[in-house]
Amino acid sequence: MPLADDSSDESSQSDSVSEADDADLRSTTSLEEMSRLTANMLLYKAARARNVAVMLEALSQFADINWKNDDDSGRTPLMQAIFSVCMLRHVLLSV
Repeated sequence: MPLADDSSDESSQSDSVSEADDADLRSTTSLEEMSRLTANMLLYKAARARNVAVMLEALSQFADINWKNDDDSGRTPLMQAIFSVCMLRHVLLSV
């Protein structure tokens, strides 16, 4: 009896991650939204989306790396980035 092809499992995992990433990127990189955000909030949202280019843009606008988002339990951009990676790992392991 032939072994099952694991490539479909890898494909479904990457699709799930890709969909989650796409949603995060769309919510963070919209030009209209970016123009309305402070540098601190831009850094925070880009960290959540793991979007290095936008994080660099926010830092070039003097975003405070220690800024706390009072609307999200006082999380900093670094905390949000770590949380985002943990959520990505959870998605990968649950599929």
